[in-house]
Amino acid sequence: MKTKVTGSTIEISIEGPISEKASLFEASIQAYKEIKLNLSKVTFINSIGVKNWILWTCRIPQDATLYLEECPFVIVNQINIVQGFVPKNSFVTSFMAPFLCEKCSHEQIVKLSKDVHYFYTNDQSPYKIQIPEDMKCAKCGGTMEADFIMDKTFSFLKNS
Repeated sequence: MKTKVTGSTIEISIEGPISEKASLFEASIQAYKEIKLNLSKVTFINSIGVKNWILWTCRIPQDATLYLEECPFVIVNQINIVQGFVPKNSFVTSFMAPFLCEKCSHEQIVKLSKDVHYFYTNDQSPYKIQIPEDMKCAKCGGTMEADFIMDKTFSFLKNS
């Protein structure tokens, strides 16, 4: 785990599994207004990791905001499946999603980003999903399609 503090913001990068031994759960977060977690190097999360994650997020101050960056797909699934996995003031700023080429069956992981591919609900408009329909396969140039159920994967937008 690597941390960087700038004023009232702490940035934490996590590597490896989120399990009972994850160093994240030792991080002191009570003094921060913004907590940015980069999860790009998380390999998996087990059931004890889920339990400890929820207990850790309960320590986040109510007036703080949690940003989840570069989430592996397994973390997005946990957010959508496990009630209370993230506190109310949480945003998935980006996540890695699986896509499949219709032509050659090549699988490709694509980074989807907040305010580019999906938009949270705000005072003026409901949530919105905006995945390009013309994504090209890196292998053959064919058309890539999402290899996930769109409504289920983006459930976190409805619950924000």
